[in-house]
Amino acid sequence: MALTTVGPSPSTKELLVVTAERLFAERGIDGVSIRQITLDAGVANNSAVTYHFESKAGLVRAIFEYRVPYLTERRRLLWAQAPTGVLRAGVEAYFLPVAELAEFEDSHYMSFLEQLSLHLSAERSSSLLPHDLRTPYLEYEARIAELLGDLPEPLLLRRILSASRLCIQVCAERERARHAGDELLPVALHVNELVDLLIGVLTAPVSDQTRAVLDRLAS
Repeated sequence: MALTTVGPSPSTKELLVVTAERLFAERGIDGVSIRQITLDAGVANNSAVTYHFESKAGLVRAIFEYRVPYLTERRRLLWAQAPTGVLRAGVEAYFLPVAELAEFEDSHYMSFLEQLSLHLSAERSSSLLPHDLRTPYLEYEARIAELLGDLPEPLLLRRILSASRLCIQVCAERERARHAGDELLPVALHVNELVDLLIGVLTAPVSDQTRAVLDRLAS
């Protein structure tokens, strides 16, 4: 059963955010106009997006502001419970909230992130995060890097970025399948296999050939 949020009816601002997330996920950032978002949300005021978010870029930032606090808080709780120095526990603390969010009934966030990565570079995408949301993200990234301390320095962040992209891709595929009504793997199997895959990416052996290239670059 998909997870869902419980609470009062959404405000106009929240309705615009979740509608924009869905349309961006389905059609891409450039494939959706502000007017389409307003119409699809059933909002009568055509200037509502401009009033609440100023621009399409402001609306993209608002999607981050809507989703990232859940990820930040869940990561904080899971890190607090994780045994010190245990890689799998650290990977679960970092990536499990992503898999959880993809199970939310109204979430198209993973597919939105995929589309955003096609629209912007990873650096420009992360710059859309407000500072108070970006800082915890970088802190968790550094914690994962500490658990991979035996990796050569130039490969650390590359491995984490590759694992993050894989996590988003796998969760986005599941998110789309869920919305399409397709049969899904049980959540427990999906999550544990995903963690296995991510650990494999993070801990893949560094070949002699790669080390030779690193040595040449360092000399």
